[in-house]
Amino acid sequence: MTDLVESEPVPPVKRWDWQGASLSATQGFVTALLLVACVAALDYVTGYELRLAVLYLLPIAFSTWTGGRRAGMLIVAAASLCWLVTFRSTHAYSREIFFYWEGLVMFAVYITFVWLLARLHVALRRADERFLRVLEELHAGVYVIDHDRARIVYANRRLASMMNKNPLSMGVADLEARFCGAMGAAIGEPSSRSTRSREAPFVSGEVRDLATGRWYLVQAGPVPWNRSGHVSLKVITDITEQKHAQSLKQQHREMLHQTARLSALTEIASTLAHEINQPLMAIASYNDACLRLLRRPEIDRSDVIAALEKCRGQAIRAGEIISRMREFIRSRHPRPIHCDINAIVRESLDLADTQIEDRCVTVRLRLADALPLTQADPTLLVQVVVNLVQNAIDSMQSSAPTQRALTISTAMHTDDSIIVSVSDRGQGLPDGIGDELYRPFFTTKPQGLGLGLSICRSVIEAHGGRLWHDADQGPGCTFHFTVPPLAHP
Repeated sequence: MTDLVESEPVPPVKRWDWQGASLSATQGFVTALLLVACVAALDYVTGYELRLAVLYLLPIAFSTWTGGRRAGMLIVAAASLCWLVTFRSTHAYSREIFFYWEGLVMFAVYITFVWLLARLHVALRRADERFLRVLEELHAGVYVIDHDRARIVYANRRLASMMNKNPLSMGVADLEARFCGAMGAAIGEPSSRSTRSREAPFVSGEVRDLATGRWYLVQAGPVPWNRSGHVSLKVITDITEQKHAQSLKQQHREMLHQTARLSALTEIASTLAHEINQPLMAIASYNDACLRLLRRPEIDRSDVIAALEKCRGQAIRAGEIISRMREFIRSRHPRPIHCDINAIVRESLDLADTQIEDRCVTVRLRLADALPLTQADPTLLVQVVVNLVQNAIDSMQSSAPTQRALTISTAMHTDDSIIVSVSDRGQGLPDGIGDELYRPFFTTKPQGLGLGLSICRSVIEAHGGRLWHDADQGPGCTFHFTVPPLAHP
């Protein structure tokens, strides 16, 4: 093999012939001629009784392998001439033609042997060149260590560019300490004879070059190389950019987690603010009523006591909303008990009574009799109905007082579930709004948060039902939700 020519500043890296050191073409040719002379002399001394002409194949093969096809042809010519000159006078053939026929056959065999051997040598050399070309074109540093002789027998140009020097001029210990120190014996010389087997698996690990601070992936394992018994191939790939990308990805993931936590806290705070707004407004309304009653010359104690009791009930309800909402957000599961859906509707109307009276809304109840009980969390279902009623009242704010009608009905649905419907005669919903209406923070109200319907759908789905809406033919809109009936054993 010839030396590898490198451009500055990277020094050239010497390639080692994996097939072993060989003689030059001239030395091989001279040696082959001497062997031909020896075979001819031996054949002559024995009187051609042993017929040693087949031994001419040895110098022919030697010359062809070291000097190529032309050198092999010259040795064939020399061997044929020696055979022809020395054997012609002593051959035992009855006719001269047989002697020449043997010479012709022998010459043809020698020529064929040279041609095949030259083709084989070229094929092996090209295979060697392809093997080395692949190693040289790799973007990873590659080197081979002969542990028996403690030397580096091969290193590609990528490794030289990594180190900015010829790796073959370095000691094995220095090179191993630089790239393989963190991996220890895992990619170093095996300590036992069994691990020196060529069937031993490759190992890999990540190391850091302390000289440059860059990260490398080192892969190592035993390979067959020449006649050495213990040779390791090591591949060093620069993974600094991948490590940097992983670090940035980890930082980005942590930022996303932090953002998600902040978003969750914001959503919880907004949800609580939205849900407790109704009982707080009711408390304020009852307090205003108490103040008006107390300013009268004649105070009706029963009215004041009733207003204060309702105010207290709203305060308790606000606390229950906070507690239940916290548990629901934490576990996403309600606390079900046996309850009557008609009772839940009536309780919801009682809680919204103040707003119904202030907005002059007429309520029509169409509650089905003998409905089965349902397994549900009554506080959460009440909050759903109150939210739907509040939305219906808000949608009729611009309507004439005589047109403000709210209809709440209960019945058995076609799928054997209990259905609750809340209808209003308000301005309705804009065209083209579908499930987007239930998306968090989407609202059609100027001052809305966009959380009410999203929370309602989550509550209903947690109970095993569903929530949807229908646009009425006339003014208004109808919202429906279903809950499963209590299953009887």
